[in-house]
Amino acid sequence: MFNPFLRFKRLCVVAVCLISISACDDPSSIGLELVDPQSGATEVRAVGSTLAETSGLGDITGGTTTEGAFRSLFGKVNDPVVGSFFMIGYMDFINGTNVGSAFRAAPVTFADLEFNVDYVYGDTTKPLTFNLYEVDESWNSSDVRSDTFLVAQTLVTTATLMPASKTVHVPLPQSWITQHDTALRSTTFVDDFHGFALQATQGNAVLGVHFSGSSMRASSVPGDTVNFSMSKVLSASSFKDDTANTEFIILRDGAAETLSVKFPLQPSEFGEAAIHRSIIRLNSADVSGLYGPEFKRPGIVRVGLRAVAIDNETRLNVVTADINLDGSLSFDSATLTNILQSENLGDSGLDRFELYFPRESSTVDVLAFKRGLPSELGPRAIITFTSIN
Repeated sequence: MFNPFLRFKRLCVVAVCLISISACDDPSSIGLELVDPQSGATEVRAVGSTLAETSGLGDITGGTTTEGAFRSLFGKVNDPVVGSFFMIGYMDFINGTNVGSAFRAAPVTFADLEFNVDYVYGDTTKPLTFNLYEVDESWNSSDVRSDTFLVAQTLVTTATLMPASKTVHVPLPQSWITQHDTALRSTTFVDDFHGFALQATQGNAVLGVHFSGSSMRASSVPGDTVNFSMSKVLSASSFKDDTANTEFIILRDGAAETLSVKFPLQPSEFGEAAIHRSIIRLNSADVSGLYGPEFKRPGIVRVGLRAVAIDNETRLNVVTADINLDGSLSFDSATLTNILQSENLGDSGLDRFELYFPRESSTVDVLAFKRGLPSELGPRAIITFTSIN
């Protein structure tokens, strides 16, 4: 019995192999192994697509010092394109390497958090106030997505800073230090303490705290300071979709949604064609005029394209593309060509493509696409093929 899902899985295996060899192959020959072409002229045809916001795989915002996201994002923003949203940043720490006997022998008298703020999105002229909570239970950060919220009920302190600050110090109150004195000086600190959650209460910006240069510092005797390095992060996001600008379809980094792209390949249009090359092109909108001069937007440089099977679970990362200066994107790879070749033959198990931001992005930036664009400016696949006689 024909099973398109299994076909898709087999296609994924073939595609992965093709990725490693496509750099040395002639792109014009890609797809010919799937169909035996006979005489016929090579043609180029554009196929329009539908672009829609979906509740697909959320962005991976969890990470460690070696993989995944590399910063913790927290804050709240009223964005003229995306609408209102907030990020809760989670972070945990590990024992410092410079813990000596003197530190363990005497009670801790001082502790603070030192943040290396390397990312700002939003209004840089207004202060940002946030609550610092203690996370209640241990948590995993590997491959954790942006719709994950941790339990953090105990308020530690409240702090205010300017978004333009590069280095931020948050003193921890003496009551918290006294309560955690034993844990701070213990060799089992990693098991006894589960980190902090940062949640903004006022302001109009999201800040990113980078692993590098961020730590918790504690002192037990004058001059004996121990650094507890930041070991893992997670950023949870929440959006008020009813406040978004309805003129645009939006791809958001750090969010739990993606954009889906579907190309209706009709057998009556291509038949059993040999597809030599496929390029998916999109034109993002210039929304800079909607933001005031005080609003900082670092910008997005790269977007990924992945294929999604009909089971809505099996996915294959196909290719990434840089965003051109005019906002256009062109996805072009041998893997993409082979997927569309199999789809045209009704043999792929493909449901749709998804746009996503690679995990190394670790931002809250957005990419907007104007609704109702003409076909030549909207999402489209440029397909080079040869008809089979």
